[in-house]
Amino acid sequence: MDTYGRSQTSCKVTRWVPAFAGTTIWTRRNPVERIHSPGMTAHALEGIRVIDISTTVAAAWCSRLLAGFGAQVTAVEPPAGHPLRSYADPTTDALAEYVLSGKQCLALDTAAAPGREQLLAHLATADILVSDLSPARLDALGLSYARLRQPSLVMVHVTPFGVSGVLAEAPGNDLAVAARSGWAMINGRHGREPLKPSGTQSSYFAGAAAFAGSVAALIHRDNHPGEGQEVDVGALDAMVAAFAAALLRAQYAGEVSKRSSETDITTGPVPVADGHFALTISRAHFWRDAMHLLGLPDLADDPRWEASWYRQAHKDEYVERVQEKMRGWTKEALFAELAARRVVAGPVLEFPELLRNEHLRERGFWPAPSEGAPYSEVSHAGAPFKMSVTPWVAAGVVDQEAAKPSQGHPVASQNLGLNSPSREPLAGLRGIVLTQAWAGSFCTELLGMLGADIIQVEVRKRPDAWRGGYDAPIGGALKDMPTAQHPWNTNALYNSVNLGKRCITLDLQTVDGIAVFRKLLPFADFVAENFSPRVLGNLGISYEEMRTIRPDVILCSLSAYGHSGPWSNVPGIGGTIEPTSGMSALLGYEDGPPMNSGQMYPDAVAGMYGCSAILTAIHHRNRTGEGQYIDLSMQEANLTFVGDAALEYLQTGKQRGRLGNRHPVFAPHGIYPCAGDDRWVAIACETDAQWAALAAIIGCDPLTNADVRLRKRNEAEIDGAVSVWTSVRERDAIVAQLAAAAVIAAPVLDAHEVANDPGLRARGTILDVTHPETGTWPQAGLPIRFSRTPGTVKSGAPLLGEHSYEVLAELLGMSQVEYDRLVAAGISGMGPPDAG
Repeated sequence: MDTYGRSQTSCKVTRWVPAFAGTTIWTRRNPVERIHSPGMTAHALEGIRVIDISTTVAAAWCSRLLAGFGAQVTAVEPPAGHPLRSYADPTTDALAEYVLSGKQCLALDTAAAPGREQLLAHLATADILVSDLSPARLDALGLSYARLRQPSLVMVHVTPFGVSGVLAEAPGNDLAVAARSGWAMINGRHGREPLKPSGTQSSYFAGAAAFAGSVAALIHRDNHPGEGQEVDVGALDAMVAAFAAALLRAQYAGEVSKRSSETDITTGPVPVADGHFALTISRAHFWRDAMHLLGLPDLADDPRWEASWYRQAHKDEYVERVQEKMRGWTKEALFAELAARRVVAGPVLEFPELLRNEHLRERGFWPAPSEGAPYSEVSHAGAPFKMSVTPWVAAGVVDQEAAKPSQGHPVASQNLGLNSPSREPLAGLRGIVLTQAWAGSFCTELLGMLGADIIQVEVRKRPDAWRGGYDAPIGGALKDMPTAQHPWNTNALYNSVNLGKRCITLDLQTVDGIAVFRKLLPFADFVAENFSPRVLGNLGISYEEMRTIRPDVILCSLSAYGHSGPWSNVPGIGGTIEPTSGMSALLGYEDGPPMNSGQMYPDAVAGMYGCSAILTAIHHRNRTGEGQYIDLSMQEANLTFVGDAALEYLQTGKQRGRLGNRHPVFAPHGIYPCAGDDRWVAIACETDAQWAALAAIIGCDPLTNADVRLRKRNEAEIDGAVSVWTSVRERDAIVAQLAAAAVIAAPVLDAHEVANDPGLRARGTILDVTHPETGTWPQAGLPIRFSRTPGTVKSGAPLLGEHSYEVLAELLGMSQVEYDRLVAAGISGMGPPDAG
């Protein structure tokens, strides 16, 4: 038992001991290796002091990430302990240990005057305060930002719906956020209830966004000493940003995509001999090589099938044939053969397989608790991204030496933005990026919204995969629009995640193209790319070569499996990373197979983490003058979002099952049918009071299942009663009635409803963005609000090559004649290579 009288469910690896005498702070005794170089800090956030007064997963994950990169985090818990620790359930035991590790825990009753006074004493020397309290609760406790009167403090709010707007005081959770963000409506199968993402995905994503916001606010304070501010992250805002591609695609198409009626290779994992496997094919050569391997030469050699839009439109002609061939393969054999051919594919891995995975072991993702210990005794999942200079602090480690205030001072570095008239956090910074598709593009779009000048470098000979092919049709709502002339400029996927950027084209396979790129590097504070590991070196622009041109440059490589390890050259996309990261194993109906999300959610996770990684490196450089290399593996990044399930397996030896929309502790907790076609409502009761209110409304006896354990035992019966009541009622009326009774309730919105939601528009989560070819459409903006340095969407996504001459003339002083030579040679220009 610990000092709160609770069993030590979160102390499986090393025992808790007092940090120092005379306090109620606890930590783990486990030293971390510290490597110092002159003028360097050991960790990116060394010297930053964080106070976390939250009780939810989202805020706890934000502060866990802050601790992971070196901040000293003190988690203030109620005297009875953090609510996550209070349930005798393996799922929540593992979750509590996972998100609370790496922190000092301080028991305080902040509702009483003595506890608040102690808290205020701790806050007097804090850099960041993390809170999940509503505005009314903060004000009642005297903890609102205005009443704290600490101008240099960064106060980070992490709540379900944000601390402003019509839902600011409404109860919410992951289920409600999934419903309102559009994600539930695209997950699952048509004819069955929509599905929330597994576990606490919305909370993890909000926590990662809040971490990014925290570091962005620190960067502003680096450049403007004494200027703290409030950072407001609603989990709903964050998940809407992750939903951006589906949101815009529905607008352009003029209709909402329905959930598929069945699982096939176009929607997710399908059965193979010993499990499930995803063959999510994008490019033509992937298709040819995969079909030849599977013994289907007619599909491989027919050029019609090489276009992804054609395959999608005619999938009934090939899906069953392909899947029948796949059933004869094991996961390991099929993955090995496809990987050797560099075809994008991914087996559904469960946690026993992930813990034994050679690639993750070699990359050190599963750190052993002590040197030489077997991997059967690993502790927690590792870092979401690897930083070459400022490493991650392992789970459970609190480094008291690193927590001492830094004695350094900001070091002037080129383009820090110190004299910029703009007040955005990254004003004056510039990124030159080589990313395609979603993850890297989303990462750098967020950095652009934070004020950086993002120059997207593309190639005319092979446009960004998310622009689509040059011969793709223009359809849906754009078909009759006179300005929508070019399919490569009118693809909803590309236009959803490249807002505010400038686009230039350079053929980096040519000597002149590389020469121009090298001339641009001195102007780059950071570079982001998602090539396979060998590409930059082959082009003569590896990180070491970049440093000879710009010594303090930050390079972030986003790849499927990282730039080291046996799988480093294996290609992957969100639809294959979801299976190989353990996510697909957890998503699905209780009685069904593993599933992928309705769109490639792992890309959004990697993109948010990529943004966080570059921000963290910028903050470190502000203090030391040193850049660094970031190696982000999409597999590892997404594995951190299911790290609690991995820890649960380590603790219990059991693979967590799929729960559908249910919760391991609370009931009812589900999505229920409403009157009308495909209309649904999410309802959850996390307290006895909420159940009493719901039971009274639907006509049940509140006393019959007054205790949460009884409700969980009788969950099927309760779900039936709730479904009978909801099925004959209008969705929004149900939500209004239950919300008035303080029951967690949310409409399950489709993409069109999300785009036009008044609350999201009022908060600026959804805003109208104008594109030169497609016109004005509702799109997702920055999911982080800053009280002092608000981010902006400067423009719609760029046309292919739109800013080539502008950028080259502005930065390099290139003349029109010189630029025209590049265009004539096909090295730069707009549109297809034959467009001139």
